[in-house]
Amino acid sequence: MVNCCFESNCIRCCIETNMILSYRDIENIQKMGYDRQFFVSERKGWLQLKNHQGRCVFHDGTRCTIYYQRPEGCTLYPVVYDKDNNVAILDNECPQKHCFSLSKAKSQQLDLLISILEIERAERMQSKINKNRKKL
Repeated sequence: MVNCCFESNCIRCCIETNMILSYRDIENIQKMGYDRQFFVSERKGWLQLKNHQGRCVFHDGTRCTIYYQRPEGCTLYPVVYDKDNNVAILDNECPQKHCFSLSKAKSQQLDLLISILEIERAERMQSKINKNRKKL
């Protein structure tokens, strides 16, 4: 399949990204030599890629500097989860979505990733609650 993103130089998904990271994503990026503080932010218990100058910290204005080791959510994109209908869809904000298909395998991969992310977040939130109880 032709990669429309590369051919058109589309970086829409890298602009003001809200990409959620799993522990495995973070570990893989750290193995490349990046410090967690450089690329991870936490918002409402979710670990996310940071943005710098309006785009993902790993996008240099021309390309993704970690493309071959990018987070799983980035790899799956434009397959995203529609919370309202509890189903995987192609992101309507992706101007190149016509170049991609929504296969059963991609949908299942996204479902598994979401389960992992939710479990990791729940564990982080519980850990914070336990730490706060110990302080009392």
